Amino acid sequence: MTPTASRLETLPRAELEQLQLERLQALLVRLKRNVRRYREKLAGQRVESLADLARLPLTTPEDMAESFPYGMFAFPLREVIRLHTCVGPDGRPLIIGHTRNDLAQWSRLAARQLAACGVTANDVVQICLGSGSALGASGYLLGAELIEASVIAEDPNHVDYQLEMLRNYRPTVLVTTPSHAHDLTRLLDERRMDPQAFHLRTVLLSRPVDRPTRDAISARLLTPVRCSFGLGEVLDPGLCVECDHGHFHVQEDHFLVESVDGELVLTTLMREAMPLLRYRTRVACELQRDKCPCGRTGIILKPGTRLDRRLHVNEIPLYESQIAGVLAQTRVAGQPFETQARERSLIIRVQMTSELFSDTIWVIEKLRNDIQSEFLSRLGVEADIRFVEPRSWPASGQRPPP
Repeated sequence: MTPTASRLETLPRAELEQLQLERLQALLVRLKRNVRRYREKLAGQRVESLADLARLPLTTPEDMAESFPYGMFAFPLREVIRLHTCVGPDGRPLIIGHTRNDLAQWSRLAARQLAACGVTANDVVQICLGSGSALGASGYLLGAELIEASVIAEDPNHVDYQLEMLRNYRPTVLVTTPSHAHDLTRLLDERRMDPQAFHLRTVLLSRPVDRPTRDAISARLLTPVRCSFGLGEVLDPGLCVECDHGHFHVQEDHFLVESVDGELVLTTLMREAMPLLRYRTRVACELQRDKCPCGRTGIILKPGTRLDRRLHVNEIPLYESQIAGVLAQTRVAGQPFETQARERSLIIRVQMTSELFSDTIWVIEKLRNDIQSEFLSRLGVEADIRFVEPRSWPASGQRPPP
């Protein structure tokens, strides 16, 4: 960490909360002045202490989706120099904007996250998050460049190419997804390769995994494995930093953290283009204020499962409404279906009806292939389509919301 980052992450609690209060008050002024949706909600609201935060209105993912594309922006579009898209409720797109200052702040927060993993200017960093994680790759790139580490700009399309890059470029830090890390370890086993031939000393995973999974990757690659936690609509990377003791510390000089009925709720204190007040993340969490041996004074976050039935297939977030939308483009439109997410593919069981049935095998196979092609081209996921006998399912094929 730089001296400034180290000081901010180890501030005495009273000093940190005073900083948060000042930034929260400034945030409310900006929201009332620049964002119509917040102006209406915050009329007459004042904050004299952090305890007043609990009576401020919540922001939901549905609010963001309804404000699509730029209704949540607090700056004119001409001052928003970068736009990203992430998946919102029911697969609806959300547009995330950044001003020049937002990008500078993001680079500093991502750099703090990398520095917490031991990354220095002497490292060679490979960012391998796949084509579906352009947002995260941008953040890590900004952070690594701020640290002045060497960054490998290429993202291999296949794990075979990944091995070549480990040999040729000699990266010391690999930022990747859990799925890609699994593929890499499997390939090493198949080819009986010794990971000591590489130069890796740290692996940073793009999302949390359970301890057995982490330990298995670490043992096979012979290197420590850290995990990241972030949210595309809030910040990813840069929201949380995992310390040497395995605790996720929120960068609390930039974010206010709450747990509302077990759901993680975040307020962005410094974002210019698209600030969020008490944003309901749809992620379960536990918060701890225990003192950490690492010296950081921030809240310890334990992220849990999604609360909105979002699926993840090959690191791609999906909702059942998206699946239904793809099926609606095929001959099985309107047929009841069930879904099951696997690490690499999506199993979809579709009810077979007399209209779809054929005693010629190639007709059924063509239908299956057509549906699989639609999923690959529209959502970028492999679908295992299975036709099953009619039974009592909801007409939409989707389970009711929790």
